[in-house]
Amino acid sequence: MCALLVALYHLPLYSHLTGPQFFLPNAQMLLDFFFVLSGFLISAAYGDTLKTWGDFGAFVIRRFGRLWPLHAAVLMAFVAIEVSKALIAPGAGRMPPFTGPHTPDSIVTNLLLLHSLHLHSQLTWNAPSWTVSVEFYTYLVYAALVISWPRRPLLTAAIMAVVGAVGVMFVAHSLSATFDFGLFRCFYGFFVGVLTWKVWRSAPLPQLGPWLATLVEAAMTIGVFVYIALIGGPPFGYAGPLVFALFIWIYASERGQITRLFSTRPLVWLGEISYSIYLVHFLIIVMIGLTLRSLEKIAHLNYATVGLTGLDDAYFIRLKSLWAMDPFVAIYLVIVIAAASQTYRFIEQPGRALIKPARRVRGKMSGPAVAS
Repeated sequence: MCALLVALYHLPLYSHLTGPQFFLPNAQMLLDFFFVLSGFLISAAYGDTLKTWGDFGAFVIRRFGRLWPLHAAVLMAFVAIEVSKALIAPGAGRMPPFTGPHTPDSIVTNLLLLHSLHLHSQLTWNAPSWTVSVEFYTYLVYAALVISWPRRPLLTAAIMAVVGAVGVMFVAHSLSATFDFGLFRCFYGFFVGVLTWKVWRSAPLPQLGPWLATLVEAAMTIGVFVYIALIGGPPFGYAGPLVFALFIWIYASERGQITRLFSTRPLVWLGEISYSIYLVHFLIIVMIGLTLRSLEKIAHLNYATVGLTGLDDAYFIRLKSLWAMDPFVAIYLVIVIAAASQTYRFIEQPGRALIKPARRVRGKMSGPAVAS
């Protein structure tokens, strides 16, 4: 659901839900929720199994196999668009091919997942993938710390969370740091998530009746949305990862009816393809922009758009009636979900199976094991 909200937030279209006055102000904070949740889940899955540097290598391979194949595939789709613009329709975009955020050198940094470690002056290619870059290297830092200082997991996580928070506040000076100091933002959220797992494992939500637990879940959900919408900017926005940690701590116990709703098959399926939703939606937005620009030229129409190059450089599509635009929002979401279901099936899952560590049996390396 958060991934779909991000996809809506990035959609450059005026409607009752989307546009410059997005219905959920400060929705960029949903990315910080992702970081906290990631820290919680990674710590839950690997915190007790990372013992040796051999485990470190297997962990890195698993995480690389989880993130890189889809990221690389979407990147190649963007590169193909630039090639087609250069060969077929040089004027289809706002900028000449392979300029601005689409330079050849940034292809290399994207393939190495280095593109959001302050090596560029702007977001490049698939703009939302900046989170993939910083999260991968946060994984490496996390695993190295777990193996190096196994006796001080809480202290280590707390120190890293403070390092991230200080970096966000005093180095990045922004809650919206991305390609420049986004690594601090990821450190902050991720290691707060690690702490949340440690706390939840020893002190989960107390036993409550199902309806009282449902009331607590509902109150927390409403509180989070109100927080994001009304007070998510500075200075109170810096507490975002802590608010999300409380949300996750409550929901992790799965005591109420809302968590049961989230366990239904359709929502579980959406959760499975959420990474694809997140990485594919911006490609779809760019393709829509290029298509509309071509129609503008051919049919001499004016959609108030000339395409877009990055998340901070968009021209919003607008017609006279917002009601006329609302169906396009629904169609866009259907397209995103349909595309994500296919990339999950044909890229994510095969990529995970292809890039996987060898299995250890009795201290020796054995045959392949499916990466989690």
